[in-house]
Amino acid sequence: MTSFLDRASKATRLPPIGIDPSTPDGLSKAFSMGASECLMAAMELDRGFSDRTGEYILTFHAIELGLKAFLIKSGVPEWGLREKPYGHDLVCLYNMAKQRGLSLGITDVDEMLAWINEWHHCGVKIRYEFTKQRTLPICATLFPIVEAIVKASN
Repeated sequence: MTSFLDRASKATRLPPIGIDPSTPDGLSKAFSMGASECLMAAMELDRGFSDRTGEYILTFHAIELGLKAFLIKSGVPEWGLREKPYGHDLVCLYNMAKQRGLSLGITDVDEMLAWINEWHHCGVKIRYEFTKQRTLPICATLFPIVEAIVKASN
């Protein structure tokens, strides 16, 4: 007789071939891959259930992972990005990335990140606040930002 775990478990994540996460370059690539996966999932949701909470969570997290990938690649230790002032603060992460050479060539990125940061930074409200009205940009308008960040981190 097989157990529930035997029947229900499946490998959902295999370590990427050729990436050594013990190096800054490898860890940056792993974060970049995570950002790309979140973006792809958000884009899939956009096709049928656009601008719902799940799509925002994935999109905002993709931005965070992409910025952290860029910062790790530029020499910032990953453990330092977990703590304040960084953590989930997209504005702080983006400002540091710009100081380290990130240039996206997209207008209004600063304003967009400031707008969504209210829902991602403090307490990650996008994941827990379901009783308050929120006004956010259409998720699809954020996708080019994620793509440009991921491209810059590779």
